[in-house]
Amino acid sequence: MAWLLLAVSTFILYWIYDGYGRFLQLCVAVQRAVVRPAARDAAAEHPWPEMTVLLTVHNEEAVIHQRITNTLSCDYPANLLKVLVASDGSTDRTSEIVRTFDDERVTLMETPGLGKTGTQNEALQNVSSDIVVFTDADIVFDDGFLQRVAERFHDPRVGAVDGRLMYSQNAADANTTSQGFYWNYEMKVRHLESQLGWLAVVAGASFAVRRELLQTMDPSIGEDCIVPLDVVQQGYLVVHEPLAKAFDEFEEGSGITLRRRIRQTLRNWQGTWSRPALLNPLLHPWYALALWSHKLLKWLSPVFLLVALIASCWLLVTAPGAFSTAAAMPYLTLFAMAGLGWLASGCGFTIPGTGVAFSFLLANTAFLIGIVRATLGRRIHAYRNA
Repeated sequence: MAWLLLAVSTFILYWIYDGYGRFLQLCVAVQRAVVRPAARDAAAEHPWPEMTVLLTVHNEEAVIHQRITNTLSCDYPANLLKVLVASDGSTDRTSEIVRTFDDERVTLMETPGLGKTGTQNEALQNVSSDIVVFTDADIVFDDGFLQRVAERFHDPRVGAVDGRLMYSQNAADANTTSQGFYWNYEMKVRHLESQLGWLAVVAGASFAVRRELLQTMDPSIGEDCIVPLDVVQQGYLVVHEPLAKAFDEFEEGSGITLRRRIRQTLRNWQGTWSRPALLNPLLHPWYALALWSHKLLKWLSPVFLLVALIASCWLLVTAPGAFSTAAAMPYLTLFAMAGLGWLASGCGFTIPGTGVAFSFLLANTAFLIGIVRATLGRRIHAYRNA
């Protein structure tokens, strides 16, 4: 029994963190060999859609001016671009700074602390543009971001476009370097799913959607989770555009990373299960495969990791030998390296290789806590909460 538990858990962990990506690569290769890809229409053949960039903020006086300026400076027809800043319960100078913009394209809306998603629901009632772009205050758009996004909407089948969110890394911080490694794999998986028409995931700081497809969102669930699910349920595609680049920085510090991942896991776990039809392989086989492999199994990976560790240690104790030792060593090594990485981080130095192990177990700890809290019925409405 222990061998079976170890084998199944190890296979699932491999599928989550490597096998699924390789499977997608194979599917894309087969698709290219069988189906001739359709050429994209030239942008000049289509009118540019009117866009509203929605900035939902709370106490962002340090970056809000730069963020609005960056958006307005993007290469996009000025008469078709609007910026709506929804300031939710801000107590600093955020709203005051927004009012200093002498530009009719910039609009301020204030709410009394409804939470991010609740504020977005209110803000969307004032938006009539063809396309809504969701982003955050600390993001920077590449000059061509809006054009690249708009081009994808020339295809009437496309309901939402996920931009390529890129993070700068601090080489001196092992945690951010490790996060970069996992984020690059995430971007690779999204691009492959997009090519296959299976994508139902977006980055909340850099995505766009047709206004007509947006529905009222549950205030306890993030827009990055629920919007793409609603788009595909309405029969439209979510696509990833790697040339629509936006830039951010990883938050430094394991405590900050842990709290952020717990919050994300809790909200997204609840949000994904709120659309059960997409998880049913009999109704939506490809979306179900993508959502289970890309999201649900990843959040459950700490369960499989613990099962594999316990099973391998049990075998090492009850049936010592070459095979049981070989089975246990990868897991014992992982936890040992993560422990060294944690100690090194606390002492202010790095040990090569340990940062990745520590970051991996930190993420899995957050997944586990987030799922437990979600199972207990906890919900998050505040703009920022752990």
